[in-house]
Amino acid sequence: MKKIATIVLAGALALGSAPSFGQVRTSTGGTLHSSTAWWILACPAGVVTAAMVKNWKRHKELNAPEAWTCGLLYWWNEATGQYGPY
Repeated sequence: MKKIATIVLAGALALGSAPSFGQVRTSTGGTLHSSTAWWILACPAGVVTAAMVKNWKRHKELNAPEAWTCGLLYWWNEATGQYGPY
């Protein structure tokens, strides 16, 4: 087992220390903004997370406004006590 780990580690070090001759390309425009990345990645994750937690705690589904706000409205209502105790 030690021999395999040594081979894997040596291979990783050999490949990781290889010089890169690629140039960094800077764009002049037409790129995605950080807000675009939020809507593409974080918003669906927020909706799914809020839906799973609401189902687990309240045995209910997210309503439309909670889903439209990427799950943030659910967390706000939960934190302010609008749903009441469990």
